Parts: sequence; C-alpha cells; structure tokens
Amino acid sequence: MSSEVSSVYANALFSLAKDMGDAALQETRSDLRQCAVLFSLNPDLTRLLSLPTLSVSERLEIAKKIFGDDSLASRLIFLLIDHGRVPYLGEIADDFDARMLDYQETTDVTVTTAVALSPEQKERLREALAKKLHRTIRITEHIDRSILGGVVVQYGDTRIDNSVKYRLDALREQLS
Repeated sequence: MSSEVSSVYANALFSLAKDMGDAALQETRSDLRQCAVLFSLNPDLTRLLSLPTLSVSERLEIAKKIFGDDSLASRLIFLLIDHGRVPYLGEIADDFDARMLDYQETTDVTVTTAVALSPEQKERLREALAKKLHRTIRITEHIDRSILGGVVVQYGDTRIDNSVKYRLDALREQLS
C-alpha cells in the first residue's frame, strides 16, 4: 500500500522523466528498481543514509559515492536524504512502476489455477482480458491445488473467483 508521501515523489519523478522522453522513463524505472532492491537487501544502507548523527552533506557524499550523481534516481535519493525520507524509496519505486504500467496501458493480472494453464489457455485468457479491459495484459500464474479447479483472476482491486472451491462454498452457504 503506497503512502501519500511515496505517491507525491513517484508522481513528480514520473512527470520529470516523461518530459525527458520514453528512454528516460525506462532508464529511471530501471535505476529506481535497482536502487530499491539494493536498499531492501541492505537495510543498514537505509539506516546509514538516515542517521541523524551524520550531517546531511555527509550523507549526500556517501550517496554520491554509491550512486553517482547523474541519474534521476540518484537525484531522487539525494532529495530523500535531504528531507529525511530515505525509507520511502521502495514504496516510491512501486508507485513509479504502477505509473509506468498505467502510462503503457498495461495491467498486471494474477491468475490462480489448480493446475498449470496450457500456453493456448493462457493466451485465450490474455486476449479475453485485453478485450475486456482495453489494455495490454501481463499474466502472473500461481498454482493452488486447494481451489480444486476453475480459475481466480485478480487485477487491481478486482477479483473474479470462478473456482470450484468458491462455488462449493457458496452452495454450502445456501444449503445451511
């Protein structure tokens, strides 16, 4: 769940990168994701760049040595250091990714089935969802044998549960 803080930074960064062109958008997305991964794998880095015992200029120098100072992502990190918001970097990267998907008219869909879909089934599902949503669809597939059969499709806040387990539970509820 994104916060208002991460949303504001992600929107501002997205607007700036978009004004610079699609190549800058892709580069910023990649750089930002790499930085977020680096921070998530090294929580001490977040603590170091947030340490109140170091001056802002000292923390900025450390960040410049690690990230350089020529990319939009590194300049965002400097801004976060300056405003004491380094811990928000992961959320900002997630919000930026969401803005990119929206800009590219792409929707991530999670499909849960009891057995793996064949490539043909997956493509038919992708086409049906693309037609319904008027967007490019990226499918992430999960196998959950407990649903017994059928399919559960989730995108955004929407969940379409057409699983055998759901139908059995609904029937059991009606009968009781």
